Amino acid sequence: MSIDSALTTSFMVFVSVVGTAGNLLVIVAILYKRRLRTIPNYFIFDLAVCDLLTVSLAVPLRLVEAFQPGLIPCGVVIAVNILFDGLSRINIVFISIDRLTAVKFPFKYNLYMTNRAVAVFVASGWTIVTLFAILPIVGVGSAPEEVLRHNHGLCFFSTNLSTSYLLTFLIGFCLLPLILATSINCFLLKASHRQLRVIHVQQVQVENSVNTYYRNVSAMLFSGRNQPASTGQYNRTFALKQKRVARMVIILVGFFIVLVLPITIIDLVGAFGVSKVPPAVTKIAVCMIYTNAMINVFVYAGFNGEFQRTFVEMFQAGKAKFRALVSL
Repeated sequence: MSIDSALTTSFMVFVSVVGTAGNLLVIVAILYKRRLRTIPNYFIFDLAVCDLLTVSLAVPLRLVEAFQPGLIPCGVVIAVNILFDGLSRINIVFISIDRLTAVKFPFKYNLYMTNRAVAVFVASGWTIVTLFAILPIVGVGSAPEEVLRHNHGLCFFSTNLSTSYLLTFLIGFCLLPLILATSINCFLLKASHRQLRVIHVQQVQVENSVNTYYRNVSAMLFSGRNQPASTGQYNRTFALKQKRVARMVIILVGFFIVLVLPITIIDLVGAFGVSKVPPAVTKIAVCMIYTNAMINVFVYAGFNGEFQRTFVEMFQAGKAKFRALVSL
């Protein structure tokens, strides 16, 4: 085995192990903590499921196919990768649309983004991508027989899929989600700054009015009692919460764009047969896209306090149960 193959294999095993543990942690946390069962987190839950299946199924299949060609049909390996890769990209778009709705229509968000709407988004995504992914297995979208006979056993998209199918996947399920996610999050970034400035101005005005009112009547109405929280405090809490959620989504999508764009460009260029990319560059791009399925958990943990507290609570509960079992 060459050095670059050994490094690639070791890295993919690392991604598979860490990504499986991390995404399982996110899934269990949402199921464990009721406060995490929110509309945005339902989309994150679906993304975590897709990422979990990518690192625990798609990556091992790819490794097995690389070391023992023919043991697993190449069509199955490609279909699994297309399925979970496409679902992950679509889920990023769903998450972006959810945040766009919250920012663009804050007073109608709960009317638009209901549990039923989430179910429709998720079910439609799984149905469309699953049907598309299995087409080559049933003979639709696979490369012509003469191409398959001369692909030297290579299990790549470009050597086993027809040009029309590959372009449909790359444009419809890869490039378009990238463009949509980038556009939406550029708007979110601008809207978040604008919204925070407006809330800050309103907060100052309300606090000045409330403080004047309290100075005039607090001695008569609130003697010996705690004063209720001001509207300004509520606005400040709301603004900080929205800022944290927006920051997490923007960073999540940012990593997605950086890690997914290289392999998308390589596959797109390869589909047109314009140029050949060095194998080392392709391997790096493949490692990057699989890293995307592993890294999301660190974004959740790093930019969402509720996830952090739930992880700690789960760890402490597990530690207590382990000690109880050991002491028996």
